[in-house]
Amino acid sequence: MISRNLNSSMGGYEPDGVWRGPHGPILVEVKKTSSMRDVRDAFLALAYELRNDDPGAKAVCVVSESRLSESRLKEELARFRTVIDPSLASRIHFLVNHGDPKRNAVAFGGSLEQEQREFYEWLADLVATERLGGHLPQTSPRQLVVAALAQLRLWNQPPVTIKHLQQGCGVSYPTVASVLKALSEKGWLEESGERGVRLRHLTLSEWMDLARDHSNQRKVQLFTDPTGQSTPERLASRLERLVTDGKLPPTVRIGGVLGASWHFPEVDITSAPRLDVSADADPARIASILDAGFEPKTKPEQRTVLAVHVTRDPWVMKEFAEESHDQWAGELECLADLIEMGFTREATEMAYGMEKTNKRGRQTA
Repeated sequence: MISRNLNSSMGGYEPDGVWRGPHGPILVEVKKTSSMRDVRDAFLALAYELRNDDPGAKAVCVVSESRLSESRLKEELARFRTVIDPSLASRIHFLVNHGDPKRNAVAFGGSLEQEQREFYEWLADLVATERLGGHLPQTSPRQLVVAALAQLRLWNQPPVTIKHLQQGCGVSYPTVASVLKALSEKGWLEESGERGVRLRHLTLSEWMDLARDHSNQRKVQLFTDPTGQSTPERLASRLERLVTDGKLPPTVRIGGVLGASWHFPEVDITSAPRLDVSADADPARIASILDAGFEPKTKPEQRTVLAVHVTRDPWVMKEFAEESHDQWAGELECLADLIEMGFTREATEMAYGMEKTNKRGRQTA
């Protein structure tokens, strides 16, 4: 993300983030400011954007690290609402981020306080990203589509429409069309008379190719433990407790050796060298919540205890996964982790298991 002057033309404006929840999208602009003028500019930019968006969409300006009070912002929002189209007025909001940037505690207060917990967890990560100047690695839109199609195929789900893919992955129509064109040229799409698209049954080598490409598209941040006392199994148990207690978002899922072994117990790896997790969140925040002593890996000789892969859950994981699957990353993520760590033989075993499972047809809830 790059810094934008909201006083300039609105033609090229894009919000800092868009939450796509069950009740419609929420457009978010994050402003680290104590200037009311900046807030007014943000309100105006969001109002322009709402005119062209889903009629059920809302927009919120999130004020971070600011001297502006909630009461002052509430007054400003009330004034702003009186001078714009009434159909837009009630859909524009503000939030103040009360979190201490030096700690993990994040809380929001303002005019948008009745959304689901997952929204505020996602928002906390977005604010952290903006605080870092927008340098948090972003998930590749192309890979979101590929991962969704792979998961649908593995779970033997019926073909889906392009619109369903577009909305579920939160990407543009050209992105979906480009992915489907590339897969079609490879001959990887199923010839089906049904309305929609689906991957055909893939071979072992094709699953390996797909996972290698997926691994190359992802971003990963590695962490080390100066004490040398952490083990992947203990960290996995701690992570599960933190997710259950609401201290980590449920989209932080366990992958790597532990995830691969859960999907396919026959994969022959005696112990996990590190904990791999997949999440669309700030890796540093995840690491610090998991263990405040963890540090980013800066030298090759340092032992990696935690690898955070920046990747967003395909909506498929929420829509079709069984409850027992909640804490685990998808098969493609785990296979990509094994390849990334150099477990080629074991990755091949897993890809063989994926080929067999896919041919058998594994139904989920």
